[in-house]
Amino acid sequence: MFNAVDAFEKASIDELADGVMKDTGAQEWVCLSCGKRFSEGEVFPVEGKFLQARRAALLHVETEHGPQFRNLLKLMHQWKGVSDTQEQLLGAFFNGDDDARVAEKLGITRSTVRNHRFRMKERARRARVFIAMMKILETSQKPEAKLVDFPSGAVMVDERFALTQEEYENFIEKFFCEDGSLKRFPLKAKIRVALLRKIAETLVPGKRYTEKELNTKLSAIYDDFVLIRRNLIDYGFMNRLRDGSAYWVEL
Repeated sequence: MFNAVDAFEKASIDELADGVMKDTGAQEWVCLSCGKRFSEGEVFPVEGKFLQARRAALLHVETEHGPQFRNLLKLMHQWKGVSDTQEQLLGAFFNGDDDARVAEKLGITRSTVRNHRFRMKERARRARVFIAMMKILETSQKPEAKLVDFPSGAVMVDERFALTQEEYENFIEKFFCEDGSLKRFPLKAKIRVALLRKIAETLVPGKRYTEKELNTKLSAIYDDFVLIRRNLIDYGFMNRLRDGSAYWVEL
């Protein structure tokens, strides 16, 4: 069984577009946003209807996370993969606006809108080639060169997140006790990123924790649980409602 970070990395283009991926080993459908799982063979009652696993997972994405296009666009904006103008254009295209309407909304010409459509189509074509190249490299690279995957919602992603599997395992061994508690929480950001990833793995994907529940979980790992909780939020491993009434793992 893999977690939602693995699922996001392994998902096909179609699965990314749907927001769910099938874990064939566990025979479950995984939500790529929160990691919630829906087992094949079960039926899920929703508003008087009984849905099979995939349909229930798709409905979960729609009702809990909103349109998957918007989720992906949010990620692209967060990663600075699109400009503000491109974000507005893509949002307008998703709404079904024609070129004339888009041009009017953005204060540009219809010709400019068409040029943007063309460039985006070319960008998608080149991205497919790049993905294929990376897939080839992944099968040929040495194990010590493999980089650790991080949640798609992680923020401030820079060289601090460039951790090899070997580095990651060394940090975990050095700073965690056998009982899972943390010896100390060093100031070096790269080490913190590694430790926070490990801590996030102890939390249940898809579960919404109250602040009290989360504090109880984190206090078993480290005395200064408030510091850990704040860093989990700051680095994008967790998210929360503005009033602090619910916290969840960001996957």
